Amino acid sequence: MAPNEEIKQIMLDCKSKGLNSMEVLQLMEIPCELTDYSYLFDFGSMPIEELSKYIDYILRMRWYLLDTGTITEGLYKRTKTVHDPNAVGRNKRVDVKCLVEVDIYPNEGKTYLEVSMPSKEDSKIEKLFTLGHGDVISDTKISELNEIIDQIKFLKPSIMGYLVCNKCGAYYEVSNEESLADFPDKCECGGTFEYIKGPKQPEEKTVVRTEKSNPTEYLRAPSAMILISLACFGSLIYHFVVINFIIAIVGLPYGLSLILLRYRKQELVLNMLSRRGIYFLAAIIFLLASYGLITVLFQINDIITMIEFSLFTILAIIYCFGMLFKTVNMDDSRNFLDPPL
Repeated sequence: MAPNEEIKQIMLDCKSKGLNSMEVLQLMEIPCELTDYSYLFDFGSMPIEELSKYIDYILRMRWYLLDTGTITEGLYKRTKTVHDPNAVGRNKRVDVKCLVEVDIYPNEGKTYLEVSMPSKEDSKIEKLFTLGHGDVISDTKISELNEIIDQIKFLKPSIMGYLVCNKCGAYYEVSNEESLADFPDKCECGGTFEYIKGPKQPEEKTVVRTEKSNPTEYLRAPSAMILISLACFGSLIYHFVVINFIIAIVGLPYGLSLILLRYRKQELVLNMLSRRGIYFLAAIIFLLASYGLITVLFQINDIITMIEFSLFTILAIIYCFGMLFKTVNMDDSRNFLDPPL
């Protein structure tokens, strides 16, 4: 189905206007049919380039990556780790390899989309790891395909909303290029047309490095975290602080993970919640590191060593506020500590 928040909004609008919300939602579905284990959608006169971008966006938001072909005719894949409650032994998690095949083509003046999830024979090695998980693997693949199909059913980016008669249910589709003034106020049955806003397509946030930023700018925050983690590790020589020990263990691999994420980010699409979580956790690590280093400063008598740890403490505090700012406003270019991801 359409995203939950959009469905709730549509149902509230329908209720306030005395319309049947389920009927209105059905009107918004893209016509499709099931043929030979694949779904065929009729998108009318929508340009192929526009449709392919939306489908590519939907799949990447579900962590699919284009494996072969192009976004108009290609194969997407992802590995999804699921829990199998019926598995025997300690290992009850299984990696399910999901494939989605997309084919967008014109036919008789219309644009058609064919979506399927082809079956692929696993290698002998993969079968050893998936032996006994046949049901959960099959259910996971079916569930994945159904969720993707439900999203596509309500994908009408060119439709702004609907004029629905409150008496007989007749309706008009209102596109972005049209105005409500272009349609009649009264229906032939004598009813009145009520406007229902269509489901919104989320804004497409591309994860592409900005041309104005140098690649090294994306390594500032991870490098700072690695240096501060090493400083926390070194501080244990002068005074053992539990927080510094934890930061030394957690901060170093987290900083290396951020470097890997920045290096591979052209292949990933991170949703807003994931990005906020990454920045907020980094802010917490910097905050705890600054507290631990301040604690050590009071235990050091050597002036040069105190200055060195003071600089690391100031750096941790600066990046703590920088990551908090990133959590609140991720795409603000004013944050020189870390460019928009």
